[in-house]
Amino acid sequence: MLAEAGAFDAWLAAYARAQDGGDVALLGSLFSDNAKFFETPFHAPIEGREAISDVFAAVWARLTDVSFEIEKISDGWAHWTSGAIIEALDEPQRSNGILKADLDDEGRCSSLTFWTERLSVREADMLAQRDA
Repeated sequence: MLAEAGAFDAWLAAYARAQDGGDVALLGSLFSDNAKFFETPFHAPIEGREAISDVFAAVWARLTDVSFEIEKISDGWAHWTSGAIIEALDEPQRSNGILKADLDDEGRCSSLTFWTERLSVREADMLAQRDA
């Protein structure tokens, strides 16, 4: 069964609050028990609410001065941007992406897929040197 009309808007607003505050408990509440998170459409999914929460917590733990914005494109689809400082490198990082979220009949996400582009000055330099 599909989520009710307006469920995606409510889910997206809660997701933005979780991202903005690094709220792992809120983030976890947005996913079904057996949800799948695709960090990219080309990777195997991370499965289950707890594992998904752990991935986000690990990312949030390495960032400071986080800013996050998200805008609905259509039901299930949104464009987001974020900025932060990678604490260990003391370097800025910017991310830009599209997400696709499928919700269950309770309004929880059963599948989340990201298409993301990230840029960190130092990380970009390291990649350029590796490829040289």
